[in-house]
Amino acid sequence: MKSILVLVVLLASISSHFAFSGEETLSAFYEIAKENCDDITCIRREMDRINNEILILLTERTAYVRRAGDLKSRTIKVADDRQRVGDQEKKIIDKSIELELPIEISVPTFRVLMETSIKFQQGHINQLTTQ
Repeated sequence: MKSILVLVVLLASISSHFAFSGEETLSAFYEIAKENCDDITCIRREMDRINNEILILLTERTAYVRRAGDLKSRTIKVADDRQRVGDQEKKIIDKSIELELPIEISVPTFRVLMETSIKFQQGHINQLTTQ
């Protein structure tokens, strides 16, 4: 779950600074952090703000996971699509490199997010198909 939070924090940070930074890389965001915060209290306040944004993004993403479950319940009745997971992981790696985000953070975070989303979606499908 911590990995999911890290991913969502990073995503929220990127989206919240998009209009201000002009560049979406770890280096650019680090410079913003250096400009904005001179003490740990400030860092914690910013991380709390980003955490809230992450939770909102995670909620939105979960709504789409649930909706995909609605659609899958009418046909295949299986949430797990390993081809899709593999394709998404490749995109995560490529985007991480572009953003200077260490793949040691992004890939494990993505894997946890995908696996927990698959379990959630399968539970939703099962609930729909047993009603």
